[in-house]
Order: sequence, then structure tokens, then C-alpha cells
Amino acid sequence: MAAAAPVTLGVMNQAIRSGDLESTLRWIVTGYRVFAAIWLSILGLVVLGSSTTEVDRPAVVAATIGLVVLWAAAATAIRVARPEILSTWWFVGIDLAISAWTVVAGTVAGTIQFAGGYPLSGALAAIYAFGVGGGVVGAVVLTAAGLIPVVSRAQSFSQEVANALAFLFSVAAAVGVAAVLRASDRRRVEAEAALEVERTERIRAEEHAEVAAHLHDSVLQTLALIERDANATPDIRGLARHQERELRSWLFPTTNGDGGFREALVAMCSDVEDLGGVKVEAVVVGDTAGSVDPILRAAREATLNACKHAGVELVSVYGEASEEEVLVFVKDRGIGFDPTAVAASRHGIRDSIVGRMERHGGTVEIVSSPGAGTEIRLRLPLGAA
Repeated sequence: MAAAAPVTLGVMNQAIRSGDLESTLRWIVTGYRVFAAIWLSILGLVVLGSSTTEVDRPAVVAATIGLVVLWAAAATAIRVARPEILSTWWFVGIDLAISAWTVVAGTVAGTIQFAGGYPLSGALAAIYAFGVGGGVVGAVVLTAAGLIPVVSRAQSFSQEVANALAFLFSVAAAVGVAAVLRASDRRRVEAEAALEVERTERIRAEEHAEVAAHLHDSVLQTLALIERDANATPDIRGLARHQERELRSWLFPTTNGDGGFREALVAMCSDVEDLGGVKVEAVVVGDTAGSVDPILRAAREATLNACKHAGVELVSVYGEASEEEVLVFVKDRGIGFDPTAVAASRHGIRDSIVGRMERHGGTVEIVSSPGAGTEIRLRLPLGAA
């Protein structure tokens, strides 16, 4: 027994180090069965060799020792060659039947009990294979076997009831330990999977940033030069703007795909850029899924006006969304105008911008003067829209 225990513990430690909980549990069940078989064999041999212990049928004791040893060896071989068999009902059934027999073997042999802790090996096998359900079956089988000597009046009532209760509490403890270990392992696996996903996303983000930096320093710079080339035709400059916008949207995404304010404002700027032939640069902070159509339409009109009348190559659009309100600033460094003289006469500003915002509870502030550029500030409270 002293030589077998270190070997079994060494195999179990190797399984534990591997991090495979199920393999570890299988080795625990197998190791306990081997250890308990050695324990039962020693107790049985002591019973057979003792001059003070009566044995009516020594052949039963010897046969029980042989059965337990052979089954422990066979179960260990199955664990090594075909571990999936340990989770079948026929294997667990044989294990429980042999465990139950060892409980009553002493009574049948007409001597004291010599099973030691072996009966629990069958219950442990059932718990490993079928969890709580297996533990219930194992407890019922062992308790029923433990009460047979009471029914046959071969043992005292108090002694056998104590044995049965010991089986019940031992099985319950084993069920709890197995459940805790499996739950803990499941959380570990989930955490490792989450870490792997995070690591993969981080690697992809780093690779994307590297590609973005390279393209920004090469392709985007080339497209910008084409846009500013006075010798390029309007079609060529428009194509360069379109390609630059598409490349920037991939390299530096500003949308979140939810169809909210952020995505709509960026899409509006792209459309106006194609229509007006002027580059429209959008910066958006925050997002909202609230009703923002009035301010988007007003911002579109303001951006189109800047592209058509400001005489510039770049129009800047800044958007900001919060829970309370949405802001859009449309700015250019063009020729400018007198807001008091133009707002009353120009249909686009009066109706499409100022009128639309006022009808929906918003406000418009126009900051401009001849030769100093223009900034149109739109504000829309979300509750008013």
C-alpha cells in the first residue's frame, strides 16, 4: 500500500498540472478505487489471518478481495485506454454493484465488516459520470446495501444506521466538491476565452493602426495633393476626394453602425461633398438615437450653402450629441457675408435653416462678416424635437 499510494498521487498531480479538470477528476476516482482496493485487501487478510476473529465462510472474504483487486485493475486500464467509458451507465452500474457487495460481504461471510472505505469508490464514479443524479443513485444503492444487515439482524441497528448515515454524508460532500470544482473550471474557461478574444482584438487593432499609419503617410497624402493640384480636372479632383473619404472611413471609422446621429451626420457630409465638389470634413462627438432629422436637414442646407457660395476648398462640420441636446457647427473660411442683410432675403437661410430649427424648438446663430468666413451654429434640444 505504501508503494502504490505515491504512484497514484504522482499521476494525479501530473493531471492537475495539465489543467484538465475532467482528466483530474477521472484520476481522482481511479486513484481512490486503487487505494481503497488495497485498503480492503489488507483488512480482509487481517480478518482471515486473525485468531480472534471468527469467519464462517472464509472463501467469501477471499473472493471479495480477488473481485475488488481485479476490478480496480480493469477500471484503471479502462481509464488509460478508453476514458470515455467511465461516463457510461453500465460501467457505473458494475462499480456500484461491486461497492454494494463489499458492504454486505462481511455479513455473508459471517464475520466483521472489512470493506473499509471501498464502497465510496462506486459513488464517486457515479458522481463523476452523472453529477448530482449519479450521487443520488450512489447514495441510495449504498444506503440500501448498508441496511441489509439490519433487516437480516446480522448486525446491530445502531451500527448499521451509523454506517448508512456515513455513506449519505460522504456522498453529499463529494457531490458538493465536484460541483464546485466544475463550476470554478467553467468560469476559468470562460475567462480564458474572454482573454483570448481581447488579445485577438488587440492584435487586430495594432495591425490596423500600423496599416493606417502607413497609408496615411503615403496614399492619403497623394490623394490630398491631387485634390489641390490646379492642373487636375474637376472630375479627377472629385474622384480623389471620393477615394480619400472612403479610405479615411475605413482607416479611422467614425460610425458605430446603429443608425444614430453620428452615422447620419457623417453620411450627410459625404453626400454634400459629392454634390458640392468641395471637401467636407466632419468631426462628431457623442451619439444619440433620438429624433435629430430637423437639425440634420438644417445642417445639410448650411453645408451646401458653404460649398456653393463661400469660395473655399474645405468646409468643417462639427457635431456633438448628449442626452439633452444636439449641436452642429458648420464653418468655412470663405468670403463671408452680412447675416442681417442676407438672412431676410435668402430663401435657403430663412426657411430651410432658421425656420426649420425654430419650428422644432431649436435655435440658430450665424456668425459671419464679409471676408472673415462664416460659422452657423445649430442647437436642438432633444425633448423639443
